[in-house]
Amino acid sequence: MDDISKIYEEIEDNLKFVTTSGVRIKMMASLLEKPKTSTQLKDELGVGASTVIHAARDMEKEKILIEKTDGYHLTAIGKIITMKLLEMIKTIYTVEKSKDFWVRHLIDGIPEEFISNIHMIYTHELLTSSIRNVFKTLSIYLELTKKAKVFYGVSPIFVDAFVSMVTKLLKRETKVNLVITEEVFEELKNIDREGLKKVLENKNLSLFVIQEVPTVAFTVTDTAFSLGLFGEDGVYDPTQDLISFDKEAIKWGRDLFEYYKSRARKIDSGEV
Repeated sequence: MDDISKIYEEIEDNLKFVTTSGVRIKMMASLLEKPKTSTQLKDELGVGASTVIHAARDMEKEKILIEKTDGYHLTAIGKIITMKLLEMIKTIYTVEKSKDFWVRHLIDGIPEEFISNIHMIYTHELLTSSIRNVFKTLSIYLELTKKAKVFYGVSPIFVDAFVSMVTKLLKRETKVNLVITEEVFEELKNIDREGLKKVLENKNLSLFVIQEVPTVAFTVTDTAFSLGLFGEDGVYDPTQDLISFDKEAIKWGRDLFEYYKSRARKIDSGEV
């Protein structure tokens, strides 16, 4: 904490400079795409030419951009600052957009390196079930996954509808990869041991069992990502799901699956 306090004191003015002007932020974001002239920036941002020129001069003094014959370019410093600034903006947006979801749930099941990249799921929607329609979240989730070409899931809970869905996916020759807990694995064996053995012989299914109990349940397909969390009472909350169809969010979810898969052991029919 002491180190951060000292660092903050050193860069306080720099931080204020890049975060307190909407025009500067928008110009930096635009120039990250490609170099642009003052006219192009003026038209894109909907501000006066003098506003753009004044902001550009200030940023040039701070070594954030440089003016060349073809327009303004971000410097190496400008590119680094802009990329990290946009990540921070997306992170805040991710939290603010679904504040109730984040406030009411545990994030212990999301490793720190994934929290650091939480901006990747900023393009999302929040599904919420109501008293009148308690199965809304589940029904939409099943609709999202039924046409999946590939399916990755981490589940620390047992849901009958989930088992039925996986069976249907396998019948359509969807590649299914699942990470489940020991408790869920035992539940599956108790319900239908022979049926589980038969399913495990399907070449399209890869089942992994993890010793720990993640406080997160999520699904990734080729087109969608769905995230559910446990409430602060330690019980999984089936009434809210965060979903996204964005490529970045899907990648974030896929990487999170690989994280849990790396901590689990693969199961074959001989272990049932």
